[in-house]
Amino acid sequence: MDLKKEENPKDFLSTRETAKQLQVSLGTVQKMVETGELLAWKTRGGHRRILMSSLEQLLTRRRMGIRERCGNQFLLLCILRGEEQFEDFKKFVEPWESSVDLHLCHDTLEALMQSVSLSPDVIYLDWQISPVEQVHLLHYLQRNLHTRHIPTLVEAGFLKMHPQVTKIPPEIKEYPPNKEPKILTNAMIKGYKKDKLLLAKGELNLLYAHKMETLILDCLVQKCEEAGI
Repeated sequence: MDLKKEENPKDFLSTRETAKQLQVSLGTVQKMVETGELLAWKTRGGHRRILMSSLEQLLTRRRMGIRERCGNQFLLLCILRGEEQFEDFKKFVEPWESSVDLHLCHDTLEALMQSVSLSPDVIYLDWQISPVEQVHLLHYLQRNLHTRHIPTLVEAGFLKMHPQVTKIPPEIKEYPPNKEPKILTNAMIKGYKKDKLLLAKGELNLLYAHKMETLILDCLVQKCEEAGI
């Protein structure tokens, strides 16, 4: 099939863009092309172009599989600015296809304790929480081995302003005195683009709700794959 002729160039992604979407290495994307998991063609310069619809189909299969492997229900811990937002968020998750065990809190100290005791599948950190509280919470979540691997959704603009919160604190004792500790980035901290939960007259923001559920399912896919589930 001549993919180049049948599809518009804007419907293709580079190998690097595809790897970013899938949260995998460039080599893994190349193997997926070779095995037929992804459809692609090569430019005259020898660069692969991945068919967007092929990537979307793969992501859809992953999201369907996550429900089979990890169950239809997941526990979502939400840290919101105040109790008045609780009802709005409950309405926000109503149209989701997934069954959500929703736990809400508006205090970052409480959120930290619940993260340890509940071991949620995903943590949602609302963008309206003060930056200082967000930095402190993420710092402690990173340092705790039990919470470090929980996918945590953080507003993308905040992550851009505070990139240090994605860095995993090195364990100094693991390195010889003459070597610098290796700084690792936590791939489980994901950025989301903020939007309104409810539109005018209290109507649900269905498009945003769908995007958030999709992001959460993608996080669960990655979490299960890394755990070997």
